[in-house]
Amino acid sequence: MTVTVTKTAGSKAEITWDPKADDPQGYLARLIEDGRLEDALIALGDNRQAGDNGSQKEAQRLARSTGYIARLLERREQRLAVALKNEYGLTWSQLADVLFEDPAKRSSAQRKYEAGLRQMGLPVKAPTLDDAASGSED
Repeated sequence: MTVTVTKTAGSKAEITWDPKADDPQGYLARLIEDGRLEDALIALGDNRQAGDNGSQKEAQRLARSTGYIARLLERREQRLAVALKNEYGLTWSQLADVLFEDPAKRSSAQRKYEAGLRQMGLPVKAPTLDDAASGSED
């Protein structure tokens, strides 16, 4: 995927991607077209009340958009956890460091990995952290 965000001047940026190669399911295009990406960025950038301008309707819209994107990213993170563990051989500690910036959160990393397996329709047969204590896995 070759999505690029280029700062063009001052506080402006441009997002560029190939819809067929980089976004075949149309997630990014829909986020932009529906205004959800804009809403999430508003919520992220405002430390007062997450972008809320004082109206309930505005707060609900921002929360809905932010939650939607968070769920999409959570599913992507779970699949990446599976790839990092299965394809690249990361240990539970390494995976925990990548996902949570804390290598001690091995059981949290394992839960994220198992959620990714379930999402992909694969059996959950991960080495347990008890295996790690015996030396057969991190």
